[in-house]
Amino acid sequence: MTSTPAIIIQNLSKKYKLKTEGSLPGGDSEFHALRDLSLEVHKGDVVGIIGSNGSGKSTLLKVLSQITRPSAGEVRFYGSVASILDIGTNFHPDLTGRENVTMHLRLQGVPSGEFARRQAEICSFSEIEAFFDQPVKIYSSGMFLRLAFAVAFHLHADILLLDEVLSVGDEGFRLKCQEMLQRLAAEGRTILFVSHNRNEVLELSTKCLWLDGGAVKKYDRPAFVLGEYFSMHQDNYDRRKLVVDIEGSGSPAHKEQNGNIDLVWEADHAPGNEAFSIRELSVTGAAKGEPIYNTGPVKLRFIIDKKKKGVQVGAFFFLQDVFHQSVMVGHLLNNTENKDLSRGWKDAEGLMEISCEIPAGWLIPGKYYLFPRFGVETGEWTATSEEGIRFSEKLNFTVTPHPSYTDYISDPGKGALRPGLAWQITAIAAV
Repeated sequence: MTSTPAIIIQNLSKKYKLKTEGSLPGGDSEFHALRDLSLEVHKGDVVGIIGSNGSGKSTLLKVLSQITRPSAGEVRFYGSVASILDIGTNFHPDLTGRENVTMHLRLQGVPSGEFARRQAEICSFSEIEAFFDQPVKIYSSGMFLRLAFAVAFHLHADILLLDEVLSVGDEGFRLKCQEMLQRLAAEGRTILFVSHNRNEVLELSTKCLWLDGGAVKKYDRPAFVLGEYFSMHQDNYDRRKLVVDIEGSGSPAHKEQNGNIDLVWEADHAPGNEAFSIRELSVTGAAKGEPIYNTGPVKLRFIIDKKKKGVQVGAFFFLQDVFHQSVMVGHLLNNTENKDLSRGWKDAEGLMEISCEIPAGWLIPGKYYLFPRFGVETGEWTATSEEGIRFSEKLNFTVTPHPSYTDYISDPGKGALRPGLAWQITAIAAV
């Protein structure tokens, strides 16, 4: 990556007239696919473009590929451009693979003396040697993809535009293409690609562009943009549901403040079974009601109403980050004392508290999803012990960066766990 511009987009807009049935002349509505979009992409950037359907991703690439003219604004390129927007485009169906490759080499201005070498490279990369001299109209979509990528990669264009084509094809060839994209980026090529695959964007991109309603919503490092993007969609989805939905239970008095979780159920409506019920569930920082700072502990607290003697009650949880990647598992039996803490309460009844702490500094700032689980056992705990209660909806809490915190990694995508480790620097005496 450099600060040298590869593409400069200024006030780019694209609108379409939408015809409606029975509309009078001039009465058609307008749809703005792109809306006053300005952006600068630098040489060597790999930009993953994300957004909901209809947000303008494909339209942007069509305008950049000069397939579609903008309604307003301008685009300046600093280098040659190649694009793969639809599988099979830019190929003549009656020509063979070799003849189509030759046509592209001529259009690109490649000297004829290099045709044989370039054709061999493209044929080898595409892995369609048996069909290279057959008309492309008999190709499958996967073969089209292989040839399209091979041509685009070997034309030595400075800027490469890809629209949701990395997800097509078998896994082996996809990995091969990803490796090639990384190599091209290292050589200073600029790549823009549309994808709905979170891992693809995280692995390949140096920047992520989030389009919303044809405009730039966010343009930053992939982990930051994707985190906000997926969090927004999850929040919108969760608003249409109860925060907790347990069959046979009432809704809790749910108070969420400063990213904490605080759930309380009345005895008559508490979720549970004949052995026990859940009366309270909370996730807080060092002080209840205050933000959960990443420099302090994360405290999990469950209040259980044990109704039956001779039964052990255990608690455990799964934790995911904002990308829905597993972060950690916590289980009552996996504790620092290395013993079954539930055994001594087997014959007890009444209210009891089960709690644990995620140590200070373990979790980096961001939103986390908690999946609490509660098990019951009359004998020895095993991996197949009965699960008494599970929450059918995940709960979320937020870890806030402390004002004194410095993130030396500065990329949430590299991992949510950042524990303080016992590092040392030791001088070694010369031998």
